[in-house]
Amino acid sequence: MIESRMSLRADMRVGMLVAVVSIVLLSSSVGALPQQTQKSSNNKPAWNDNSLIEIQKRGGDPARAGDVRIEFYGHDAFKITSPDGVSVLTDPWRNDTSGAFPKWFMREFPAVQVDIVLSTHAHFDHDAMERARGLMMLERLMGVYKLGDVEIVGLADKHKCDPSAADSAENCPPNNVMSMDNAIEVIQTGGLRIAVWGDNRATPEAAWDRYLKNVDVLVLPVEAVLTRAEAEAVIEKYDPKAVIPAHYFVRGLTTKVSGVESVDGWVDEQEKRHVDVHRLESAELTLSAEALKDAHHRIYYFGDHVSVK
Repeated sequence: MIESRMSLRADMRVGMLVAVVSIVLLSSSVGALPQQTQKSSNNKPAWNDNSLIEIQKRGGDPARAGDVRIEFYGHDAFKITSPDGVSVLTDPWRNDTSGAFPKWFMREFPAVQVDIVLSTHAHFDHDAMERARGLMMLERLMGVYKLGDVEIVGLADKHKCDPSAADSAENCPPNNVMSMDNAIEVIQTGGLRIAVWGDNRATPEAAWDRYLKNVDVLVLPVEAVLTRAEAEAVIEKYDPKAVIPAHYFVRGLTTKVSGVESVDGWVDEQEKRHVDVHRLESAELTLSAEALKDAHHRIYYFGDHVSVK
């Protein structure tokens, strides 16, 4: 009787082991299916790198003139699409999960499909890399990257800090922690150079001036990171054809407890000074070298128009 029970238990254990192995193998085989044969929930082909294969084979010239589309997703998040259709998303945002900060955003970042996801630095309002459906993640890119008709130059620099703060020894150069590093990303496509400042300090390394002077478009965090005086000094120094304000309070998206400031006052002030201000009526903007030919510090302001539903 004892031997029979032992044999039965052994058989049961073997049967359970076979079942577990079968489930594991089945799960592995499903996960190992080629990307192009998997289907999404809406029966459309899975997001894969087929398009990038063709882009890389075809190549492209970032200096060749063409239309560049810019879409605003709020805060510092912009989707930049090249004339050949290569898309770059900058700084997708999220709410802090550590509990150290209150809720900054009223919703989650959308699962937008893009070729390249780019982050300037490792703060929660700039690095929700997992939210976007991107084929390539270039987190805090420093150096040069090129694909098709897009070239990105990441300039290794520093996040703005407060030297008078109690934690200045930890957060300010030269002994700052990694989260206080920042890469200014200069994206060239369509014959335009678009510099995304991130949360960089107002005085980057002088060695980077050759990349930043006379850029076509400067995406700048006015009020929230840089003061008005600092922002205007940056604009005067680097002399862009156009400026796009970023990192500001957006009604319906940004919470008041975030402490993120509105940029309306700065934009109003620029208009009073007779700066060429374009108040956009949607979350999309198309630019070209021809459109910016005669521009000088022109401001394109998205206001509360964002591509977030």
